[in-house]
Amino acid sequence: MTSFKKLVFFLFFCHYIAFSQEVKLTNTDKNQSLSEVLEAFKSQRQLNFSYDVEAIKNIVLHLQNVELSISSLQEIIEFQTPFLLQKISDTDYIIVKNTKVVNICGVVIDADSKFELPQADILLHKKTIGLTDKNGEFELQLLPSDSISISYFGYRNRTVKISELSHNRCDTIRLQPEIQNLGQVLVKEYLTGGIQKNQDASVNISTKKLRILPGLAEPDVLQSLQLLPGISSPTEDPAGLYIRGGTPGQNLVLWDGIKMYQNGHFFNQISSFNPFITKNVRVYRGGTSVRYGDRISGVVVIESDDDLTEEIQVGGGLNLTHADAYVKLPLSRKLGIMLAGRRSTTDIYQNITYNNLVRKVFQNTRATIPPAGSEVTPEEASREDDISFSDVNFKAIWHLDSNSTIKFSSILAENRLDNKKNIIVEDNLNETQDILKIRNLGASVHWDKTSTNSIFQNANVYYSSYDQRYALGINRPDENLTRVTNTENVVKDVGLEYSIRFPIAKNHSLHTGYQFSYNETDFKFSFDLGLGDDDPVILDANGTNHTLYSEYQYKTTKTYLNLGFRASQLSNVKDFFIEPRIFASYELFKNFTVNTSAELKNQQLNNYSTYGSTEDGVLSTLPVADNVWILSNNSSSDIDDSPSIRVLKSMQFTVGALYSYNGWNFDLEGYYKKITDLSSLSDLILDIATQDDESIVDIFYGEEERIGIDFLIKKRFQNYRIWAGYSLSKTITSFPTVQDSYFVGNFDQRHVFNLSQTLKIKNFEIALGWNYATGRPFTRIIEDSDALFGGTIDPRGINSSRFKDYHRLDVSGVYRFKVDSKKDWNGMIGISIRNLYDRTNTIGQGYLELTDNDFNTTLKTFNNASLPFTPDLVLRFNF
Repeated sequence: MTSFKKLVFFLFFCHYIAFSQEVKLTNTDKNQSLSEVLEAFKSQRQLNFSYDVEAIKNIVLHLQNVELSISSLQEIIEFQTPFLLQKISDTDYIIVKNTKVVNICGVVIDADSKFELPQADILLHKKTIGLTDKNGEFELQLLPSDSISISYFGYRNRTVKISELSHNRCDTIRLQPEIQNLGQVLVKEYLTGGIQKNQDASVNISTKKLRILPGLAEPDVLQSLQLLPGISSPTEDPAGLYIRGGTPGQNLVLWDGIKMYQNGHFFNQISSFNPFITKNVRVYRGGTSVRYGDRISGVVVIESDDDLTEEIQVGGGLNLTHADAYVKLPLSRKLGIMLAGRRSTTDIYQNITYNNLVRKVFQNTRATIPPAGSEVTPEEASREDDISFSDVNFKAIWHLDSNSTIKFSSILAENRLDNKKNIIVEDNLNETQDILKIRNLGASVHWDKTSTNSIFQNANVYYSSYDQRYALGINRPDENLTRVTNTENVVKDVGLEYSIRFPIAKNHSLHTGYQFSYNETDFKFSFDLGLGDDDPVILDANGTNHTLYSEYQYKTTKTYLNLGFRASQLSNVKDFFIEPRIFASYELFKNFTVNTSAELKNQQLNNYSTYGSTEDGVLSTLPVADNVWILSNNSSSDIDDSPSIRVLKSMQFTVGALYSYNGWNFDLEGYYKKITDLSSLSDLILDIATQDDESIVDIFYGEEERIGIDFLIKKRFQNYRIWAGYSLSKTITSFPTVQDSYFVGNFDQRHVFNLSQTLKIKNFEIALGWNYATGRPFTRIIEDSDALFGGTIDPRGINSSRFKDYHRLDVSGVYRFKVDSKKDWNGMIGISIRNLYDRTNTIGQGYLELTDNDFNTTLKTFNNASLPFTPDLVLRFNF
């Protein structure tokens, strides 16, 4: 009995001792600074603590109770901070850096379908430290105080604290799909880091993860896409995408839901979209979702950054053409804003890059720059030019709650040209001035909501305005004569969309929505001799578009089926269009997937090249003003025979296969397109072929067929990547009123091949790429002063000749460095060279109409050359 009493007394005494060691905090807040908690233990229990004051001054502990024992404090510090509280003696403790790691394991799955997500990024301090395997699993060793982020394209990022994970089993981590959920990723690293191919055949590029590319020391949003098979630029314009034979004006380009009509700076030599605030770029070459309409070729969906509520981020850079800067400012945990801008430096200082770009764009015109070292003539001495471009972006994001978000985005892209030059023509002095201003302004408001029952809703309202104004003034002081040519093209586009996606059974879902848009275009051309009696040519149109779309989706780990239709009522043409579309893919066996698609598309906004720059020889307008947007029908021109412009129609079929094995990727896809109601406005070659003396509003109608095969092979050997892309294609065009037989399309290049390779050695990255393409077709012109236009076409027909084959070598190198090893501050310096061996490639043909003293007109042709050896230097910092 005595022993039992002693045992009870001992247990009671131990409990008392343990309880007496607890400290009661006077501050009842759950979040308290570590220094305040230590002071409480010091004053109440006379404990001594040794620590670095600066190291812990900003550390806040999350406490469940206001009463703490020293052992519970040790546990809290270990799991909530990067430190350990170690006991030295009964009254002395020291805080040291925690170097003890724990083993963690996790399985990342889709929150709705419960399917595992392979190759999801595991990030620590914004750096990828691992990937999930094919079963969605990962294993890591980390500090208990660390937090990791799970990132997977098409899903919302999720941050997980290591202290919240179990250490004896694999935790399940569920990711919520984003509103625009894509299929499962087929190839995580399609070409290089940051480029992946999805189950729906779209290709996604993340500029944040994008590694170095040949000829690009820093990413260019649109030029990066040209390394994909089936996407090229026969005109060698980085911002001019030709997707499987389609022209740039046939592509739908969206920036945060805003339809864009001007995608290039410096006359398409640089894309208008800032890559350093771009989250994702998704491109469809075929198999397009019914959500996207109003264009018949590819779709490029660009999304700006959403990480505006995490921490302040600042960055900027400078190269040989422009400078840029951005700032991301979190106003609270739920609200953040971003402001970014780019501005050309070419009007401040000129260099080899600027001079070569000007020579490429304005070659064979009065606005070009003479070759270096050539004699400066009085005409060249009189030349004054001011070429500049800029873009500004603003974005705000507000997380209403964990399931709903509102985003506001705006973009302003602007290009300016002011060129003055004196030209002597037949001993007469002509003082010329070309003024061009191109502006694309847009804004959008986007709302999305994810419900607990896996219902996704989103709404988007946007406004887009395109305004191109060009004026050519010619003053002849000796004759007291002034001539002014004006060209204006305005596009206004306002729209809204609401859509909802909901599951209807396991692996089955339905996505449906409504779109409304109002389009208005206005094209004016005037020629003023100061007499006041020159009526302008006017083509304007407007209309509303009501669209309903719906698509059924079936998705498993092996099968993906997207079946939908799009129905549109267009008021400007008083017609109704149905566009059925289907895409299907199936994994026949491990890592081997086949796919097919069929789709109908329509386009009512037509993009033309007017060839106005061919008239009047050296005193004609510059070719940069030849680009025109005109809406189908509803013309109110004062000209009696004003044309009715039809809606462009397209059907497309694709079939392909993808095989991946041991780091090798093989991707093969064939396609066929047929375009009907293809129209051409004031096309010089077609005019010459018909010798029809009509006004600028001549319209020719025809059709076009495109057939091709795109092939990609890629392999990665640790830090070395190599890939080759090849496209075999043929485009044939027919205009029955012009030529009885088909002729090859203006941008037909039978063979296009590129070989690229990149290598990473510690902080250095280098890239080398060689591009080859069949020469573009062109029409030989036979000079004939008796002919209506001063020439006739080759008897063999339109586009019966070809330029020499095209090829060039590009190289780039980058060195990345830390500005502050303790903070996520970094820098980058890079160099790129386009056309390393300085080959002169012919990329197009231009025309000039020359009139002699007897008013006889002769049509002259000239060749346009590609960009010569052109370097660029880049310096960037991010804080």
